[in-house]
Amino acid sequence: MAKSQHPAAKAGRLVRAVGLGISRELEKRADAPPQARPAPPPPPPPLPTADFYGRTVFALFVASAFAILCVVIRMEKVLPHDVREWWRIVLTVVLSLGALVQLTNWRQANQRLVQRLLTRAWGPRGPTNRREKTFARVCREGLTLVGIVWLAAAVFEFLIAIGVSDANVVG
Repeated sequence: MAKSQHPAAKAGRLVRAVGLGISRELEKRADAPPQARPAPPPPPPPLPTADFYGRTVFALFVASAFAILCVVIRMEKVLPHDVREWWRIVLTVVLSLGALVQLTNWRQANQRLVQRLLTRAWGPRGPTNRREKTFARVCREGLTLVGIVWLAAAVFEFLIAIGVSDANVVG
């Protein structure tokens, strides 16, 4: 009868075999020529900003920015009393439309506005590296916050236009 081997002897042979196999594999890889890095993919195409919708979104953005400026500086104080209510209604409509477009991102409105900025920054192309993608994402998120501010200002102007004031609120 054959003497059984100690378990440590079996384990030692197994470890040597695995180690030898790993060393042979590493030698093969070291002798192989280095692989060339693949060419980077072309940058993504930019979103169109010069088409009708892109120009309309930009015009609405500028009109809403002007409207929020008028709300902040209380421009209705310089208008005659009978025009103030209509002025507030116009501001409410403009701010509501601007907020609606920014918050719903209808037909990629935020991306189109950010693409206008990015085209000025690095030319007519989409973001390619992590830094550019992060900058574009932060700008889009900032436009969402701007939409929230515009919505709040629209509600504020609407409440003033319909006559809600501190005296009318039941406490």
